[in-house]
Amino acid sequence: MKLDNLNADEFQNAMCLLADVAEDVMNGELGAKAKASYAKFRSDSAKAKAKAKAKGDPEAAKAAATAEVNGLAVDMAAGLLPDVLRQCGEISYKLLAALDGQTLEEYKADFTVKKWVNDIKDAIDGIDGIKDILAPFFG
Repeated sequence: MKLDNLNADEFQNAMCLLADVAEDVMNGELGAKAKASYAKFRSDSAKAKAKAKAKGDPEAAKAAATAEVNGLAVDMAAGLLPDVLRQCGEISYKLLAALDGQTLEEYKADFTVKKWVNDIKDAIDGIDGIKDILAPFFG
């Protein structure tokens, strides 16, 4: 199931299945919330930058805008976190099933937490930087 072990046809099939998963997520409740949250973030960020710029001191304005925008980004992520956690399992199953060339039902039929963790490890193995970021979670 390692991505680097897929041949061209397997990779193309996996990408098509992954596209179906992405489309399902983005057209669902999580996608709608993510789009709305991001639109609000962009609007609020623009307002924060304009407000900071109006104060006149460019350095202070930049620092204030950066701090406020960072806070808005954290608020956006925190607002989406409950929905991501609720749907994470199902989404990850769909993604891993797609990479395995299986249906969701086939993947779930053989599911164990150990298999799930190993499948995630295998999927990201060889992708530069990802392993370092996720290492604490999969020690």
